[in-house]
Order: sequence, then structure tokens, then C-alpha cells
Amino acid sequence: MKNIKCNLLSILLLMIAISCKKEKQAALILPEANQWILDSMKVYYYWNEQLPKQPEPNNSASLFFQGLRYSADRFSYMEDPAANTTEYSSFAYYGFEYALVQMPAFPGRIFGTVTLVVPNGPAAKKGLKRGDLFSAVNGIEINSSSSNAIKQLLKQGANISLQTLKVVNDQLISGPLFSISYSYFREQPVYLTKIFSNGNKKTGYIFYNNFNDEFDRNILDSIAKFKNKGIKDLILDLRYNPGGAVSSAAKVAAAVVSVNEGEIFLVSQANKNGGRFTDSFGQTIAKGSSLPRTFAEVINSRISIEKLFVLTSSATASSAELLINNLKPYLNVVQIGEKTIGKDMSSFEIYDQRVPKKIMYVLHPLIFKLYNSKLQGDYSAGLVPDYFADEFSTLPLKEFGDKEEILLKKALEVSLGTSPIISSKVASNKVAPILSANTKAVFQSSFARSTTMSPISFGRGKTGLDFKSNKK
Repeated sequence: MKNIKCNLLSILLLMIAISCKKEKQAALILPEANQWILDSMKVYYYWNEQLPKQPEPNNSASLFFQGLRYSADRFSYMEDPAANTTEYSSFAYYGFEYALVQMPAFPGRIFGTVTLVVPNGPAAKKGLKRGDLFSAVNGIEINSSSSNAIKQLLKQGANISLQTLKVVNDQLISGPLFSISYSYFREQPVYLTKIFSNGNKKTGYIFYNNFNDEFDRNILDSIAKFKNKGIKDLILDLRYNPGGAVSSAAKVAAAVVSVNEGEIFLVSQANKNGGRFTDSFGQTIAKGSSLPRTFAEVINSRISIEKLFVLTSSATASSAELLINNLKPYLNVVQIGEKTIGKDMSSFEIYDQRVPKKIMYVLHPLIFKLYNSKLQGDYSAGLVPDYFADEFSTLPLKEFGDKEEILLKKALEVSLGTSPIISSKVASNKVAPILSANTKAVFQSSFARSTTMSPISFGRGKTGLDFKSNKK
């Protein structure tokens, strides 16, 4: 009897072992691409410890990747080179941004308003201007039922027509019809520089729309122009800036604060496999791919200021947010406008490095949390302004650089204390504003573009980190 019990126990234990082995084997059976994705995420993903223990099997690699993302992750994404992407944005195709707004003066209606026009872009060449209102696209009137269709039309790249409106005695009447076609253009990210004065103090202003390192000399030259002009404060307009190169942000920072090459600009925190590393101003600048690439060259453009005012909106993202946060240990930074988008992390491309390559997908998972030299960061909910200002509170929108433009007006009030005397000519909308104190923007193309653009990206070979696993 004792032998029978032992045999039964042995059989039971063997069955349990076999069952566990089968379950373990079953859990590992994934399509090759999905297994590669999972293995890569286990090594590099910031939230690798929150990856699901038993990932939901899915034949779609894209859906499998989405299923791995942590709940707080808004920006990790995966590229499929085989996908045929034709939808981009009104900015990419036509060189303008817009918002859809509701105005109390016209209940039940939705209007479009142009928020930005790229100088020398397709829309600018047709005469479209910031502040222009429009009621229809390709003959389709904008309303709650058609707004999604309107958004689609404006990101497909086909020829479009905008029916604009004029404001006459607080009434809207039909204006010119603008027909715009796609044509290639390059955005030069510095749109405008100006100097304002109250008679005793001067404040500089720059509208800067992208940390594109190909134009680093342009932004540095724009800053350098303020040398010997006697400005005390600088206003940097980043309201629609979606980010870009970290090296460009470091160059702008080094040009407006008195720091040494070796002082810390950036602290990057990875998961346990990667750890933490710091980059000085000099190191961050040197990692850029465009000239100038040395700290010594950059500080030739340096100016001395007391305060930096940064104008922001819900579309301000990535390197633009990094600049604000990482300058704070060194300079009095005053943020005016709206809360930013909250891209406080960075990534690098993960791709199959085997020869021959077996997996075509390219991963862009969030890998690093970014901090300043005082380890301040964690602004995934957005950077909150010191002074709140809503540019849509009164329409039509004023041109950038107009002293009456809502965000700039507030910055000048804080900086100069009184109404400024403009030291150079400024273009201004001539029409009287609609008296609509509670105008509400229900959609902003600039926010949509900043959301879909890549998070801050480091070159994989430039991170200075050695993750503790075989690289995928």
C-alpha cells in the first residue's frame, strides 16, 4: 500500500511538472516579430517592470505593441515601413495651422481660425494670414456634424479652398475664397525678432517654432542681434513649438545664461538596465549633428538678460518644454500662456540589427525620464504657466509680435510694467475684434501635430548608456 501511495504521489508530481512546463512553453509561443518586440521592451522600456506577465497574443504586431504600453504612456509608438501613410497635417501640406472655435456671439456655430502661417509656405504665398476666420472648406460648412470631415480634408494633401470671413461691426460677412495646393517648402523656424521699450527698459522678442538643428545658426544669430541693444529681458515665443533636437535646446540655453561648459544641462534616468547619466552643456551641444558643435562657438552669441519669458500653449512640447525646465536652475524663467503638453521623456530607435534583417518594424518606446541639474522634472501633466493667458479669448487673433496679442501683451506688462513703445514696425490685424470673451477652441491642429510627433530622440550611439542585456 505504501508503494502504491508513493507511486501515485510520483505520478501526480510528474503530471504537475509536465503541466507547468507546457504552460511555460505555451506562454513563450509568439510570432517572431511579437517576440522581438517583447524582448526589446523588456530591455529598454522605461516601464519594463510594468509589462504584462502574459501579453495578449495578437497576430497584429501593431496591436501587440499597443497592448504592451503602460497606462501612463501617451507617446511610445512603432513604425511599420510597409505602411503607406498619406495623411499628415495642414502644416505639412499647406504651411498653416488652425483651430476650430465656438463663439458666444454666434451660438451653435463652429468657425475655423488660422493660428499660424509659415513664411513663404504655400498658404502664405496665397495671402492667408494668422487671424483669418473661415467658415467652410471645399464648400463644406463647418459645424458639429462636419468637423471631423473638415479635419480629414485638411491633412490629405489635396487641393483645398477656404471660405474666409470678414468682421464688420461685430458681424461676419463673406470674405475672399483662398485656393491652396501642396508645394514643397522648408520652414525657417525663426519667424520674427523685435525689441519693445517703455522708454527706460528694453525687452527682446523672438518667435521660434521648431528646434531644427539645421537652423541652429539662425536662432543663435537672432539672439546675438540683441547684443549691445540694451535689452534686459527676452521673450521667447514657443506656443506652437513641437520640440526637436536636444542639442538645439542646449545651444539656446547656453546663449542666454552665464554657465560654464561643464555645468549640468540634462539628467536622463532609464530603467534598472540603463541607470542614470548626466550631460553638461558642452556634451549636449557636441552630440548635435549640425554646426556649431562646440560650446565655445555657441557662447559667441551669448547675451546677458535678467529674465526669460516663455510663451506657451497646449501644443508646446518636447525640447521646448525641456528648455523651460532645464533653464530654471540658472535663470529666472517666467512662463505665460497655457499648460504645455507634457512630453518629459525621450527615446531612441530600436530596430533589428541582425544581418540579414528579419524584423522590419522600428520601435520608439519611451526610455528616459528627463530632469534638470537639480533633478526637477516629472511634468508629464504639462508645465503650468506662472501667468495664464488664453489667446482665443478675443478674436480675430493678432499677428505674432503685435503688442496687443494676448500672450505677448501679458509678457510685456510683466516685463516693462507699462504699455510698450515699439522700436520697430509691426504688422497688425486692422479689423475690430469680435466681443466674445468666452470663445472656446474645440480643436487645435498644432496640438494634434505636437501629440503625434516623435518624443525627444537621442541617437542610439550617443546616449552614453550600456543597457544590461543583449541589444536588439
